Amino acid sequence: MKLKFCGATRTVTGSCYFVNTGEFKFLVDCGAFQGKDEIEKLNYEPFPFDPSQLDVVFLTHAHYDHCGRLPILVKQGFKGKIVSTQPTRDLAEIILLDSARLQKEEYKRWSAKSTNKGERGGLSEEGSLYAERKPLFTEEDVQVALELFEIYPYGTSVDFKKGVEFRMRDAGHILGSATLEFWIKTKEGRNRKIVFSGDLGQPGARIVRDPDLIREADYVICEATYGNRLHKNRDETLLEFLSILKQAKEEQGNVLIPSFAIERTQEVLYEINLFVENNILEDIEVFLDSPMASKATEVFKKYPTFYDEDARRLIEKGDDPFYFPGLVAVDSAEESKRLISKKGVVIIAGSGMCTGGRIVHHIKNHIEKSNTHMVFVGYQVEGTLGRRIVNKEKEIRVMGQKLQVNAQIHTLGGFSAHGDQRDLRYWLRSFGHSPKRIFIVHADEEIAIGFASNIKSELNIDVDVPKLNEEIELK
Repeated sequence: MKLKFCGATRTVTGSCYFVNTGEFKFLVDCGAFQGKDEIEKLNYEPFPFDPSQLDVVFLTHAHYDHCGRLPILVKQGFKGKIVSTQPTRDLAEIILLDSARLQKEEYKRWSAKSTNKGERGGLSEEGSLYAERKPLFTEEDVQVALELFEIYPYGTSVDFKKGVEFRMRDAGHILGSATLEFWIKTKEGRNRKIVFSGDLGQPGARIVRDPDLIREADYVICEATYGNRLHKNRDETLLEFLSILKQAKEEQGNVLIPSFAIERTQEVLYEINLFVENNILEDIEVFLDSPMASKATEVFKKYPTFYDEDARRLIEKGDDPFYFPGLVAVDSAEESKRLISKKGVVIIAGSGMCTGGRIVHHIKNHIEKSNTHMVFVGYQVEGTLGRRIVNKEKEIRVMGQKLQVNAQIHTLGGFSAHGDQRDLRYWLRSFGHSPKRIFIVHADEEIAIGFASNIKSELNIDVDVPKLNEEIELK
Protein backbone atom coordinates (compact mmCIF):
# COMPACT_ATOMS: atom_id res chain seq x y z
CA MET A 1 0.00 0.00 0.00
CA LYS A 2 1.45 3.33 -1.06
CA LEU A 3 0.70 6.90 0.03
CA LYS A 4 1.87 9.82 -2.12
CA PHE A 5 1.82 13.40 -0.84
CA CYS A 6 0.76 15.48 -3.85
CA GLY A 7 0.14 18.80 -2.09
CA ALA A 8 0.07 20.73 1.21
CA THR A 9 3.56 19.46 2.00
CA ARG A 10 5.64 22.05 3.87
CA THR A 11 3.05 24.59 2.77
CA VAL A 12 -0.63 25.15 3.63
CA THR A 13 -2.21 24.90 0.17
CA GLY A 14 -2.85 22.31 -2.53
CA SER A 15 -4.07 19.50 -0.28
CA CYS A 16 -3.99 16.24 -2.24
CA TYR A 17 -3.06 12.73 -1.10
CA PHE A 18 -2.98 9.65 -3.35
CA VAL A 19 -3.47 6.17 -1.89
CA ASN A 20 -2.87 3.03 -3.95
CA THR A 21 -3.79 -0.23 -2.23
CA GLY A 22 -3.05 -2.29 -5.33
CA GLU A 23 -6.74 -2.91 -6.03
CA PHE A 24 -8.20 0.49 -5.15
CA LYS A 25 -6.85 3.97 -5.95
CA PHE A 26 -8.22 7.07 -4.31
CA LEU A 27 -7.49 10.68 -3.43
CA VAL A 28 -8.14 12.59 -0.27
CA ASP A 29 -8.80 16.16 -1.47
CA CYS A 30 -7.73 17.78 -4.71
CA GLY A 31 -7.03 21.38 -3.77
CA ALA A 32 -5.53 24.37 -5.54
CA PHE A 33 -2.14 25.85 -4.70
CA GLN A 34 -2.20 29.49 -3.55
CA GLY A 35 0.38 32.12 -2.66
CA LYS A 36 3.70 32.77 -4.36
CA ASP A 37 3.99 32.46 -8.14
CA GLU A 38 6.20 29.39 -7.91
CA ILE A 39 3.54 27.73 -5.75
CA GLU A 40 0.57 28.72 -7.92
CA LYS A 41 2.35 27.43 -11.03
CA LEU A 42 1.89 23.93 -9.62
CA ASN A 43 -1.80 24.17 -10.55
CA TYR A 44 -0.73 23.92 -14.19
CA GLU A 45 1.51 20.88 -13.70
CA PRO A 46 0.28 17.35 -14.59
CA PHE A 47 -0.95 15.26 -11.70
CA PRO A 48 1.65 12.75 -10.45
CA PHE A 49 -0.86 9.93 -11.07
CA ASP A 50 -3.32 8.98 -13.79
CA PRO A 51 -6.71 10.63 -13.02
CA SER A 52 -8.53 8.11 -15.23
CA GLN A 53 -7.38 5.26 -12.97
CA LEU A 54 -8.78 6.73 -9.76
CA ASP A 55 -11.82 5.07 -8.17
CA VAL A 56 -12.87 7.79 -5.71
CA VAL A 57 -11.98 11.25 -4.43
CA PHE A 58 -12.83 11.83 -0.77
CA LEU A 59 -13.33 15.54 -0.08
CA THR A 60 -12.76 16.73 3.49
CA HIS A 61 -14.33 20.17 2.98
CA ALA A 62 -15.10 22.91 0.49
CA HIS A 63 -12.23 25.38 0.89
CA TYR A 64 -10.48 26.14 -2.40
CA ASP A 65 -7.14 24.74 -1.24
CA HIS A 66 -8.91 21.38 -0.78
CA CYS A 67 -11.35 21.27 -3.74
CA GLY A 68 -9.95 23.75 -6.28
CA ARG A 69 -8.46 21.24 -8.76
CA LEU A 70 -11.44 18.88 -8.91
CA PRO A 71 -12.64 20.26 -12.28
CA ILE A 72 -9.11 19.84 -13.68
CA LEU A 73 -9.06 16.24 -12.46
CA VAL A 74 -12.33 15.57 -14.28
CA LYS A 75 -11.07 17.28 -17.45
CA GLN A 76 -8.08 14.94 -17.39
CA GLY A 77 -10.14 11.77 -17.28
CA PHE A 78 -11.47 11.16 -13.77
CA LYS A 79 -14.90 9.48 -13.91
CA GLY A 80 -15.24 8.06 -10.40
CA LYS A 81 -17.16 9.31 -7.39
CA ILE A 82 -16.51 12.44 -5.33
CA VAL A 83 -17.53 11.63 -1.76
CA SER A 84 -18.48 14.38 0.72
CA THR A 85 -21.13 15.62 3.12
CA GLN A 86 -24.10 17.54 1.68
CA PRO A 87 -22.96 20.99 2.95
CA THR A 88 -19.51 20.36 1.46
CA ARG A 89 -21.02 19.59 -1.92
CA ASP A 90 -23.21 22.73 -1.86
CA LEU A 91 -20.38 25.00 -0.71
CA ALA A 92 -17.95 23.50 -3.24
CA GLU A 93 -20.40 24.42 -6.00
CA ILE A 94 -20.33 28.08 -4.90
CA ILE A 95 -16.53 28.16 -4.52
CA LEU A 96 -15.75 26.46 -7.84
CA LEU A 97 -18.25 28.41 -9.95
CA ASP A 98 -16.98 31.67 -8.48
CA SER A 99 -13.39 30.65 -9.22
CA ALA A 100 -14.25 29.78 -12.83
CA ARG A 101 -15.87 33.19 -13.34
CA LEU A 102 -12.96 35.04 -11.75
CA GLN A 103 -10.40 33.17 -13.86
CA LYS A 104 -12.33 34.01 -17.02
CA GLU A 105 -12.62 37.69 -16.12
CA GLU A 106 -8.97 37.92 -15.08
CA TYR A 107 -7.75 36.33 -18.30
CA LYS A 108 -9.91 38.65 -20.42
CA ARG A 109 -8.65 41.70 -18.56
CA TRP A 110 -5.00 40.81 -18.92
CA SER A 111 -5.37 39.67 -22.52
CA ALA A 112 -6.86 43.06 -23.41
CA LYS A 113 -4.14 44.88 -21.51
CA SER A 114 -1.39 42.88 -23.21
CA THR A 115 -2.92 43.46 -26.63
CA ASN A 116 -3.15 47.21 -26.03
CA LYS A 117 0.54 47.22 -25.14
CA GLY A 118 1.39 45.21 -28.22
CA GLU A 119 2.74 42.35 -26.17
CA ARG A 120 1.72 39.03 -24.65
CA GLY A 121 2.10 37.99 -21.04
CA GLY A 122 4.41 39.75 -18.65
CA LEU A 123 4.05 40.44 -14.97
CA SER A 124 0.83 41.80 -13.56
CA GLU A 125 0.69 44.83 -11.32
CA GLU A 126 0.93 42.65 -8.22
CA GLY A 127 3.85 40.65 -9.63
CA SER A 128 1.74 37.66 -10.68
CA LEU A 129 2.26 35.68 -13.86
CA TYR A 130 -1.48 35.26 -14.43
CA ALA A 131 -1.34 37.38 -17.57
CA GLU A 132 0.29 34.42 -19.31
CA ARG A 133 -2.14 31.82 -18.02
CA LYS A 134 -5.42 30.61 -19.40
CA PRO A 135 -8.18 29.68 -16.94
CA LEU A 136 -7.65 26.35 -15.24
CA PHE A 137 -11.30 25.41 -15.79
CA THR A 138 -14.66 26.78 -16.91
CA GLU A 139 -18.13 26.86 -15.37
CA GLU A 140 -19.03 23.96 -17.69
CA ASP A 141 -16.15 21.94 -16.25
CA VAL A 142 -17.46 22.63 -12.75
CA GLN A 143 -20.94 21.38 -13.66
CA VAL A 144 -19.49 18.11 -14.96
CA ALA A 145 -17.56 17.63 -11.71
CA LEU A 146 -20.65 18.35 -9.59
CA GLU A 147 -22.49 15.46 -11.25
CA LEU A 148 -19.95 13.05 -9.73
CA PHE A 149 -20.67 13.92 -6.10
CA GLU A 150 -22.04 11.23 -3.81
CA ILE A 151 -23.26 12.29 -0.36
CA TYR A 152 -22.72 10.50 2.96
CA PRO A 153 -23.46 11.47 6.57
CA TYR A 154 -21.08 11.58 9.50
CA GLY A 155 -20.57 8.39 11.48
CA THR A 156 -21.68 5.79 8.92
CA SER A 157 -19.15 3.14 7.86
CA VAL A 158 -19.25 2.44 4.12
CA ASP A 159 -17.65 -0.56 2.44
CA PHE A 160 -16.31 0.36 -1.00
CA LYS A 161 -15.34 -3.27 -1.62
CA LYS A 162 -11.84 -4.05 -2.89
CA GLY A 163 -10.74 -4.07 0.74
CA VAL A 164 -11.53 -0.42 1.54
CA GLU A 165 -13.99 0.81 4.16
CA PHE A 166 -14.35 4.44 5.23
CA ARG A 167 -16.19 6.69 7.67
CA MET A 168 -16.53 10.47 7.95
CA ARG A 169 -16.25 12.22 11.32
CA ASP A 170 -16.84 15.88 12.17
CA ALA A 171 -13.62 17.91 11.84
CA GLY A 172 -15.15 21.03 13.43
CA HIS A 173 -13.48 23.28 10.83
CA ILE A 174 -16.31 24.60 8.65
CA LEU A 175 -19.86 23.48 7.98
CA GLY A 176 -19.76 19.89 6.72
CA SER A 177 -16.01 19.44 7.15
CA ALA A 178 -14.81 15.90 7.76
CA THR A 179 -11.99 13.86 9.20
CA LEU A 180 -11.67 10.60 7.26
CA GLU A 181 -11.09 7.13 8.67
CA PHE A 182 -10.07 4.30 6.33
CA TRP A 183 -9.79 0.61 7.05
CA ILE A 184 -7.73 -1.05 4.32
CA LYS A 185 -7.22 -4.79 4.00
CA THR A 186 -3.68 -5.70 2.93
CA LYS A 187 -2.73 -8.58 0.63
CA GLU A 188 -1.84 -10.56 3.74
CA GLY A 189 -5.42 -10.14 4.97
CA ARG A 190 -4.63 -7.67 7.76
CA ASN A 191 -6.59 -4.47 8.33
CA ARG A 192 -4.64 -1.21 8.47
CA LYS A 193 -6.34 1.98 9.60
CA ILE A 194 -5.38 5.37 8.11
CA VAL A 195 -6.83 8.65 9.39
CA PHE A 196 -6.69 11.96 7.50
CA SER A 197 -7.43 14.83 9.85
CA GLY A 198 -8.59 17.26 7.17
CA ASP A 199 -8.46 20.76 8.65
CA LEU A 200 -9.22 20.65 12.37
CA GLY A 201 -11.23 23.40 14.03
CA GLN A 202 -11.05 24.96 17.46
CA PRO A 203 -13.08 23.37 20.24
CA GLY A 204 -15.73 25.82 21.47
CA ALA A 205 -16.48 27.43 18.09
CA ARG A 206 -19.89 29.09 17.98
CA ILE A 207 -21.44 27.55 14.86
CA VAL A 208 -19.85 24.18 14.10
CA ARG A 209 -19.40 21.35 16.55
CA ASP A 210 -16.08 20.42 18.18
CA PRO A 211 -13.76 18.08 16.25
CA ASP A 212 -14.44 14.40 16.90
CA LEU A 213 -11.69 12.54 18.75
CA ILE A 214 -10.54 9.25 17.27
CA ARG A 215 -9.21 6.51 19.49
CA GLU A 216 -6.81 4.52 17.31
CA ALA A 217 -5.06 4.33 13.95
CA ASP A 218 -2.01 2.80 12.36
CA TYR A 219 -1.18 5.92 10.33
CA VAL A 220 -2.30 9.51 10.86
CA ILE A 221 -1.98 12.40 8.39
CA CYS A 222 -2.45 15.54 10.47
CA GLU A 223 -2.60 19.22 9.55
CA ALA A 224 -0.49 21.71 11.54
CA THR A 225 -1.39 25.16 10.20
CA TYR A 226 -1.00 26.73 13.66
CA GLY A 227 1.36 24.14 15.09
CA ASN A 228 3.64 26.88 16.44
CA ARG A 229 1.23 29.14 18.31
CA LEU A 230 -1.63 29.45 20.75
CA HIS A 231 -4.74 31.42 19.89
CA LYS A 232 -6.08 34.05 22.21
CA ASN A 233 -8.95 33.03 24.43
CA ARG A 234 -12.29 33.39 22.60
CA ASP A 235 -13.62 35.89 25.16
CA GLU A 236 -10.46 38.01 24.86
CA THR A 237 -10.81 37.93 21.08
CA LEU A 238 -14.43 39.10 21.23
CA LEU A 239 -13.58 41.93 23.63
CA GLU A 240 -10.79 43.06 21.30
CA PHE A 241 -13.12 42.87 18.30
CA LEU A 242 -15.79 44.89 20.12
CA SER A 243 -13.20 47.50 21.11
CA ILE A 244 -12.05 47.84 17.49
CA LEU A 245 -15.62 48.33 16.25
CA LYS A 246 -16.35 50.99 18.86
CA GLN A 247 -13.06 52.84 18.36
CA ALA A 248 -13.48 52.96 14.58
CA LYS A 249 -16.99 54.38 14.96
CA GLU A 250 -15.75 57.09 17.33
CA GLU A 251 -12.95 57.96 14.89
CA GLN A 252 -15.36 57.91 11.94
CA GLY A 253 -13.04 55.38 10.34
CA ASN A 254 -14.00 52.24 8.49
CA VAL A 255 -13.32 48.66 9.56
CA LEU A 256 -12.16 46.45 6.68
CA ILE A 257 -12.46 42.70 7.24
CA PRO A 258 -10.98 40.54 4.48
CA SER A 259 -12.95 37.40 5.11
CA PHE A 260 -13.29 33.97 3.59
CA ALA A 261 -16.80 33.48 2.26
CA ILE A 262 -17.23 30.18 4.09
CA GLU A 263 -17.31 29.97 7.89
CA ARG A 264 -15.26 33.05 8.79
CA THR A 265 -17.84 35.47 7.39
CA GLN A 266 -20.64 33.62 9.16
CA GLU A 267 -18.65 33.61 12.45
CA VAL A 268 -18.14 37.37 12.22
CA LEU A 269 -21.83 38.00 11.45
CA TYR A 270 -22.82 35.70 14.31
CA GLU A 271 -20.74 37.64 16.84
CA ILE A 272 -21.89 41.08 15.65
CA ASN A 273 -25.46 39.80 15.84
CA LEU A 274 -24.90 38.93 19.52
CA PHE A 275 -23.33 42.36 20.19
CA VAL A 276 -26.38 44.07 18.67
CA GLU A 277 -29.01 41.85 20.30
CA ASN A 278 -27.42 42.29 23.72
CA ASN A 279 -27.33 46.08 23.24
CA ILE A 280 -23.53 46.13 23.50
CA LEU A 281 -23.24 47.70 20.07
CA GLU A 282 -25.69 50.26 18.70
CA ASP A 283 -26.32 51.95 15.35
CA ILE A 284 -23.72 49.92 13.49
CA GLU A 285 -23.68 49.70 9.70
CA VAL A 286 -22.19 46.51 8.29
CA PHE A 287 -21.84 45.93 4.54
CA LEU A 288 -21.39 42.34 3.42
CA ASP A 289 -19.66 43.12 0.13
CA SER A 290 -19.38 39.57 -1.14
CA PRO A 291 -22.08 37.89 -3.24
CA MET A 292 -20.30 34.57 -2.69
CA ALA A 293 -20.41 35.00 1.10
CA SER A 294 -24.12 35.83 0.86
CA LYS A 295 -24.71 32.60 -1.08
CA ALA A 296 -22.63 30.63 1.42
CA THR A 297 -24.67 32.07 4.28
CA GLU A 298 -27.85 30.79 2.62
CA VAL A 299 -26.27 27.32 2.52
CA PHE A 300 -25.49 27.60 6.24
CA LYS A 301 -29.14 28.37 6.94
CA LYS A 302 -30.18 25.14 5.18
CA TYR A 303 -28.28 22.83 7.53
CA PRO A 304 -28.91 23.75 11.20
CA THR A 305 -28.48 20.07 12.18
CA PHE A 306 -24.73 20.56 11.58
CA TYR A 307 -24.59 23.43 14.11
CA ASP A 308 -23.19 23.41 17.61
CA GLU A 309 -25.53 23.73 20.58
CA ASP A 310 -25.16 27.54 20.91
CA ALA A 311 -26.25 28.24 17.35
CA ARG A 312 -29.10 25.71 17.46
CA ARG A 313 -30.41 27.34 20.64
CA LEU A 314 -30.59 30.73 18.88
CA ILE A 315 -32.52 29.24 15.99
CA GLU A 316 -34.94 27.52 18.36
CA LYS A 317 -35.68 30.98 19.84
CA GLY A 318 -36.61 32.20 16.36
CA ASP A 319 -33.42 34.20 15.86
CA ASP A 320 -31.48 34.40 12.60
CA PRO A 321 -27.86 34.25 13.83
CA PHE A 322 -26.56 35.76 10.60
CA TYR A 323 -28.74 38.88 10.44
CA PHE A 324 -29.18 42.03 12.54
CA PRO A 325 -30.48 45.60 11.98
CA GLY A 326 -27.83 47.54 10.08
CA LEU A 327 -26.59 44.62 7.96
CA VAL A 328 -26.69 45.28 4.21
CA ALA A 329 -25.78 42.72 1.56
CA VAL A 330 -24.02 44.39 -1.38
CA ASP A 331 -24.66 42.68 -4.70
CA SER A 332 -23.46 44.73 -7.66
CA ALA A 333 -20.02 46.14 -8.32
CA GLU A 334 -21.59 49.59 -8.64
CA GLU A 335 -23.03 49.36 -5.13
CA SER A 336 -19.62 48.27 -3.89
CA LYS A 337 -17.93 51.29 -5.46
CA ARG A 338 -20.38 53.64 -3.74
CA LEU A 339 -19.12 52.47 -0.34
CA ILE A 340 -16.10 54.77 -0.81
CA SER A 341 -18.17 57.65 0.57
CA LYS A 342 -19.11 55.80 3.77
CA LYS A 343 -17.53 56.62 7.13
CA GLY A 344 -17.65 54.75 10.42
CA VAL A 345 -18.88 51.51 8.85
CA VAL A 346 -17.77 47.87 8.71
CA ILE A 347 -17.03 46.33 5.32
CA ILE A 348 -16.68 42.54 5.07
CA ALA A 349 -15.36 41.51 1.67
CA GLY A 350 -13.35 38.81 -0.08
CA SER A 351 -10.91 37.52 -0.79
CA GLY A 352 -9.80 36.44 2.66
CA MET A 353 -6.11 36.77 1.77
CA CYS A 354 -6.57 39.97 -0.28
CA THR A 355 -5.45 38.22 -3.47
CA GLY A 356 -8.37 39.62 -5.46
CA GLY A 357 -12.04 40.45 -5.17
CA ARG A 358 -13.68 43.56 -3.77
CA ILE A 359 -11.50 43.87 -0.67
CA VAL A 360 -8.61 44.98 -2.89
CA HIS A 361 -10.53 48.10 -3.96
CA HIS A 362 -11.39 48.93 -0.36
CA ILE A 363 -7.74 48.53 0.65
CA LYS A 364 -6.73 50.87 -2.16
CA ASN A 365 -9.23 53.48 -0.95
CA HIS A 366 -8.59 53.24 2.79
CA ILE A 367 -5.20 51.68 3.69
CA GLU A 368 -3.46 55.07 3.83
CA LYS A 369 -5.94 56.50 6.36
CA SER A 370 -4.84 56.33 9.99
CA ASN A 371 -8.42 55.90 11.23
CA THR A 372 -8.94 52.78 9.09
CA HIS A 373 -8.86 49.48 10.97
CA MET A 374 -8.01 46.28 9.07
CA VAL A 375 -9.08 43.15 10.93
CA PHE A 376 -7.66 39.80 9.81
CA VAL A 377 -9.66 36.79 10.98
CA GLY A 378 -7.97 34.02 8.97
CA TYR A 379 -4.62 32.56 7.97
CA GLN A 380 -2.62 34.57 5.42
CA VAL A 381 -0.53 32.43 3.08
CA GLU A 382 3.04 33.53 2.40
CA GLY A 383 3.26 35.58 -0.80
CA THR A 384 -0.24 37.07 -0.55
CA LEU A 385 -1.10 40.74 -0.09
CA GLY A 386 -2.77 39.86 3.20
CA ARG A 387 0.43 38.31 4.51
CA ARG A 388 2.41 41.43 3.59
CA ILE A 389 -0.03 43.66 5.47
CA VAL A 390 -0.07 41.34 8.51
CA ASN A 391 3.75 41.38 8.45
CA LYS A 392 3.54 45.18 8.93
CA GLU A 393 5.15 46.12 5.64
CA LYS A 394 5.13 49.92 5.43
CA GLU A 395 4.48 50.07 1.71
CA ILE A 396 2.41 47.76 -0.49
CA ARG A 397 1.46 47.70 -4.15
CA VAL A 398 -2.24 47.49 -4.98
CA MET A 399 -3.69 47.65 -8.50
CA GLY A 400 -0.47 49.14 -9.84
CA GLN A 401 -0.26 51.81 -7.16
CA LYS A 402 2.23 52.10 -4.31
CA LEU A 403 0.47 52.79 -1.03
CA GLN A 404 1.65 53.60 2.48
CA VAL A 405 0.15 51.38 5.17
CA ASN A 406 -1.13 53.89 7.73
CA ALA A 407 -4.16 51.86 8.79
CA GLN A 408 -4.29 50.12 12.16
CA ILE A 409 -3.77 46.39 11.61
CA HIS A 410 -5.33 43.75 13.86
CA THR A 411 -4.98 39.96 13.75
CA LEU A 412 -7.68 38.08 15.66
CA GLY A 413 -6.47 34.48 15.81
CA GLY A 414 -9.37 33.56 18.06
CA PHE A 415 -11.63 33.64 14.99
CA SER A 416 -9.49 31.09 13.20
CA ALA A 417 -11.22 27.99 11.87
CA HIS A 418 -8.00 26.07 12.59
CA GLY A 419 -7.07 24.68 15.97
CA ASP A 420 -3.84 25.94 17.54
CA GLN A 421 -0.87 23.93 18.81
CA ARG A 422 -2.66 22.96 22.02
CA ASP A 423 -5.76 21.78 20.11
CA LEU A 424 -3.71 19.74 17.64
CA ARG A 425 -1.71 18.07 20.39
CA TYR A 426 -4.91 17.23 22.27
CA TRP A 427 -6.44 15.69 19.12
CA LEU A 428 -3.32 13.58 18.43
CA ARG A 429 -3.11 12.40 22.03
CA SER A 430 -6.58 10.82 21.62
CA PHE A 431 -4.93 8.06 19.53
CA GLY A 432 -2.77 7.00 22.45
CA HIS A 433 0.29 5.10 21.27
CA SER A 434 -1.48 3.17 18.52
CA PRO A 435 -0.07 5.00 15.43
CA LYS A 436 3.02 3.51 13.83
CA ARG A 437 3.69 6.82 12.08
CA ILE A 438 2.27 10.33 11.99
CA PHE A 439 2.72 12.58 8.97
CA ILE A 440 2.56 16.35 9.43
CA VAL A 441 1.11 18.33 6.51
CA HIS A 442 -0.69 21.60 5.73
CA ALA A 443 1.82 23.92 7.45
CA ASP A 444 4.71 26.15 6.46
CA GLU A 445 7.96 24.18 6.47
CA GLU A 446 9.47 25.60 9.65
CA ILE A 447 6.20 25.18 11.54
CA ALA A 448 5.71 21.61 10.29
CA ILE A 449 9.22 20.55 11.29
CA GLY A 450 8.96 22.17 14.72
CA PHE A 451 5.55 20.66 15.45
CA ALA A 452 6.69 17.22 14.27
CA SER A 453 9.66 17.38 16.63
CA ASN A 454 7.39 18.28 19.56
CA ILE A 455 4.94 15.47 18.84
CA LYS A 456 7.72 12.93 18.40
CA SER A 457 9.15 13.82 21.82
CA GLU A 458 5.76 13.89 23.51
CA LEU A 459 4.28 10.67 22.10
CA ASN A 460 7.47 8.73 21.30
CA ILE A 461 6.06 7.87 17.85
CA ASP A 462 7.73 8.19 14.44
CA VAL A 463 6.69 11.56 12.99
CA ASP A 464 7.56 12.62 9.43
CA VAL A 465 7.27 15.83 7.44
CA PRO A 466 6.91 14.65 3.82
CA LYS A 467 8.06 16.55 0.76
CA LEU A 468 6.03 17.24 -2.37
CA ASN A 469 5.29 14.03 -4.34
CA GLU A 470 7.13 11.90 -1.81
CA GLU A 471 5.79 8.36 -1.83
CA ILE A 472 5.68 6.21 1.31
CA GLU A 473 5.20 2.46 1.52
CA LEU A 474 2.78 1.76 4.37
CA LYS A 475 3.73 -1.69 5.58
